[in-house]
Amino acid sequence: MFYVGLTLGTLTAGLIQSAASKNLDGSNGLAGWRWMFIITSVITLPLGLVGFFIWPGTPGKPSRRFLSQKELELAKTRLKRSGVQSNANEFNWKLIGRIFSDWKIYVLTIWDMFFWNGCINSSSGGYLLWLKSLNRYSTSKLNNLSTISPALGIFYVLFICFGSDLFLGRAGAITVAHVINIIGLIILTVWNVPEAAKWFAFNTTYFSVAMSSVLYGWANDILKHDVEERAITLIIMNAIAQSTTAWTPLLVFKTAEAPRFRKGYPFVAANAGCLIIMTWIVRYLHKKQE
Repeated sequence: MFYVGLTLGTLTAGLIQSAASKNLDGSNGLAGWRWMFIITSVITLPLGLVGFFIWPGTPGKPSRRFLSQKELELAKTRLKRSGVQSNANEFNWKLIGRIFSDWKIYVLTIWDMFFWNGCINSSSGGYLLWLKSLNRYSTSKLNNLSTISPALGIFYVLFICFGSDLFLGRAGAITVAHVINIIGLIILTVWNVPEAAKWFAFNTTYFSVAMSSVLYGWANDILKHDVEERAITLIIMNAIAQSTTAWTPLLVFKTAEAPRFRKGYPFVAANAGCLIIMTWIVRYLHKKQE
């Protein structure tokens, strides 16, 4: 549901930009794209406040605005039955030593790095830049067309996440998502293909992020026996993996090379392939741990 919200956010941003460029361009001396930034920044303020008050917290540190004591006890009982530790212990150097002497923090961080770099095609702007290069659509129409990819992404997210539980398994779901991602990336790497193939490739982009909830849910399951290890490992996973995408696009997705990105699409495809391999390594280590 979280990732459906993310793709809905991307989709509605395109629709807002389309409306802003069509109806607000030049209003009060501001370009339509400037109004887009004003509108989307103003939206975040009330939503941030709402989130502060309604976010439920955790069974160990709950928000009691919406949860009764009976509900909290039920949550704690479920966690205990699943073998999930919910109470934190004292932070000390022994804890750090234990975490950094285990395989989880290293394997999961590398796994997450491949994921983040295996999906930067979804944020590279290649789809919109390609549409613009066709020289057949107005700015408003371009922004409307840009919403097709995230709109389809909603169905990809639901298919991969439900499929993970119902028939694919976690490793299978991640594999299916990124095999489709790699197919699209191969088409974009070749580039000299029928236009319909490019539409297919760009509009399967969101398969690359559709399995994010599967990956992080799995990581939480692997780390469920130690709340401190879970917290520290998830922070390091995200911090390192996300920080790599601060500089890799500068090397392989240079705007001057748009929309073809001769280095970008092969780079992402290689990371997606490594992600699949790492996924099956994680599966093996997790089964061994159990």
